[in-house]
Amino acid sequence: MSQIATLFQLNDSLPECSDPADPVQAEMALRYAMLFWLAKAEQHFNKNFPQPELDLSLRGRCAGQAYLQTWKVRFNLGLLKENYEAFMQEVVPHELAHLIAFREFGGKIRPHGKEWRWVMEQVLGVPARTTHQFDVTQTAKQNYLYHCACPERTHALTIRRHNKIVRGTNYLCKSCNSILIFDSERNAK
Repeated sequence: MSQIATLFQLNDSLPECSDPADPVQAEMALRYAMLFWLAKAEQHFNKNFPQPELDLSLRGRCAGQAYLQTWKVRFNLGLLKENYEAFMQEVVPHELAHLIAFREFGGKIRPHGKEWRWVMEQVLGVPARTTHQFDVTQTAKQNYLYHCACPERTHALTIRRHNKIVRGTNYLCKSCNSILIFDSERNAK
């Protein structure tokens, strides 16, 4: 049994964080949560896994990303701050499941395929959801408002998409299939 698994036999619970808005506390809680979920995988497979490199630079809508070849995970501290409990119980195991599935089944598996789902559900004991349901209003910074042919519908876009439109890319409304037209810029907070 690994040292990580031994550690979590003593304390079988996810970390609590008094202030998820504090980057230092959030990082420590994420490191602890990664060890917690890694211990479950180690117990199941009866082998040691290296601790993944942690990167806290992710922004926008995405809560987490796994880099399989480099054994690294990136997390969005803005979404962690607003969704601490769900983040620890869903996002952290989701990203670790990608790494573990890659390590155990190889590089030819689908990102959210049967191997990943099996790791999520059977190994980690977490429902295998492919996307989160977090409110991304504050983190995505969708400050560019567009309209389409739909009555009273507004599309809020990020600066990246807005700049692509300025350079000539067209985006279509998924409902009416018309090209999005710029309206105004929302005041940034």
